[in-house]
Amino acid sequence: MDLFFDGGPAAVSMIRSHAPWDWDDAVSDLAMRQADLAHQRLVAPVRTLEEADRARAGHQVGVVLTLESASPIGNDIDRLDLLYGLGVRLLGLVYSESNQLGSGLADAGDTGLTLLGRRALRRMNDLGIIVDVSHSGDATALDAVRRSTAPVVITHAGSRALWPTPRMKPDDVIRACAGSGGFIGVEAAPHTTVTARHPRHDLDSVMEHIERCIDLVGIDHVAFGPDTNFGDHTAWHRTFAPLFGKDDAHDGKAPELPPHEEVEYVRGCENPAEAVGNMIRWLFDRGYSEADVAKLAGGNVRRVAETVWGR
Repeated sequence: MDLFFDGGPAAVSMIRSHAPWDWDDAVSDLAMRQADLAHQRLVAPVRTLEEADRARAGHQVGVVLTLESASPIGNDIDRLDLLYGLGVRLLGLVYSESNQLGSGLADAGDTGLTLLGRRALRRMNDLGIIVDVSHSGDATALDAVRRSTAPVVITHAGSRALWPTPRMKPDDVIRACAGSGGFIGVEAAPHTTVTARHPRHDLDSVMEHIERCIDLVGIDHVAFGPDTNFGDHTAWHRTFAPLFGKDDAHDGKAPELPPHEEVEYVRGCENPAEAVGNMIRWLFDRGYSEADVAKLAGGNVRRVAETVWGR
């Protein structure tokens, strides 16, 4: 791994409540991470592609600071500038539950971006922060694409055509993000990118989502987005799922899913390093070219970073 995107202070926020993403928590966590990074030489903070290249040349691992939700800014657009100053280069509009910018995927009644959300989107475009709609509601995601002057991305999700849950993305949202110049990163967090053909979540089910997205929008708009931990990812599910009102989401009308197994880990995608290496090997075993694998393994993400960070 040459470069990874660090999802930010999710743990503190989820423990306290239904993902409030408090401003003080977010700023404290971002600042503390940078203090830690300043006292070691293995991991290098990355704010530009030049810094990413420098880290790789120096045999370091680059880390891009991100947040999965813009909720910490409250109704203060200037806080986006502060996040940018703290090194944030990719930002999710919403984390599952609706906030003051728009609707989340766990809520019913998605009406798209709010007026504040539109202003925040414009400011993110101006600053050079990549807009992520992984946890946004469908209408909010489509609204973001229509209004953005830069590529909009889905960093970690999958195809709802293969697995009909709100956490996966429908074809129109995937196509819209691809049409903006963005991509969909396919995730491997347990119990997400399952398929009817592979009801026990493993590398093959993850790759089925990748190939479905390639067929839908082309290989230039698909990427790896494992969204896994070094550690027990399913423990997070068991701990935090009750906090998110699983039975209340979408008025209690849970989607009907084919039979599938609960797993302790996703075989072949046990952690970020194993996932990426095994995804690459899987593609080569099935005849994908080196050029195409390079696009999925980072090239498409780099293209979007060049477009947005260079603005």
